[in-house]
Amino acid sequence: MKKNIGILGCGYSVPVHIRFNDDPLFQQIAQEVNSQGIAEKDLFTGIKERRYLLPDEHVETLMVEAARQALENAQIQPEQIDRLYGYASVSSYITPNALYKVHQELQLSPHVLVTPINNEFSTFLLGLIHAYEAIEAGQCRYALVVCGTNWSNYMDYTQGHALGVGDGAGAAVVGISDQFVLVDYVTQTRSAQYGAMTMRTRPVLLDGRWQFPVNAHNTPIPTYEILLEDGIQSFQEALPGPAAMAQQLLEKHSLTGEDVALISHQATRVMLDYWQKALRPREYLETLEQFGNMTIATYPVNLAYYSTRVTAPYLLLVAVGVGYHQTALLLKRETRKSTRRERWQFVPRHRTT
Repeated sequence: MKKNIGILGCGYSVPVHIRFNDDPLFQQIAQEVNSQGIAEKDLFTGIKERRYLLPDEHVETLMVEAARQALENAQIQPEQIDRLYGYASVSSYITPNALYKVHQELQLSPHVLVTPINNEFSTFLLGLIHAYEAIEAGQCRYALVVCGTNWSNYMDYTQGHALGVGDGAGAAVVGISDQFVLVDYVTQTRSAQYGAMTMRTRPVLLDGRWQFPVNAHNTPIPTYEILLEDGIQSFQEALPGPAAMAQQLLEKHSLTGEDVALISHQATRVMLDYWQKALRPREYLETLEQFGNMTIATYPVNLAYYSTRVTAPYLLLVAVGVGYHQTALLLKRETRKSTRRERWQFVPRHRTT
């Protein structure tokens, strides 16, 4: 990598509405176990609160707010952006994705290449990689990566994983920078697990009757599903796999866990505890208790939330996702000593309206 290409600024936004563990919505969670005697709900632990959007609120509103924060912290004007990467999950339409609405609301230039990346849950990492490649190739000066999720409105609340899902959005501006510089990445695809975890329109069993979940307009909506056998097996394999892959990336650069701050998928405390023990990072930047599992938004939200408090010399992002795939991305916090004026002046904030 010839140029120092990194993150110039970031931002995040989460809804004001908070759902606690005693919410009546969670009383219908199924107790069914698989052939190993494992109940899905027992895998999803460690969450106390999660933010959620109301049915008439839109995820792109959060995405725009996060993007504006990122642009402000990067001291970049919207008209300077050349590429827009990311995804709104779940968008109002199958296509186009609401990332185009984000382009409209930010008043980005018509020349901006908008690239929705439908790759839950590593969208943010892939957005950073694509931004780096475009800048390195001389086709782009500044790129904006924005990810938002509203999965709380697309859950089957009889399923155990629904316990942890929260909504939110995060964003980052990428360009020539001496902070959070992209160093290297590694990725693996294990497509034999295709179909073990899916988002699709399907009937669910409620009050003894099979019925399709619908929205306020009585239109069927997709919901997320983890298969009782294959899905739980995929979950179990998602513990050692990413840790081993990330460890190889660190060893390639003669680093150890003590050299990195870690941001990972945060579906459950089970995952975080496993990766904490396996990788032993100096800092683990997670918000599981207060925000829950924000799917594709987890990585940019946590980066923005902790950006000014990172002390480790490197940042390690570790993502897992349906399909199944896993990705690890290594960034160097600073490649030269920045002045106080140059450091991000980011102040985390939530939505207030």
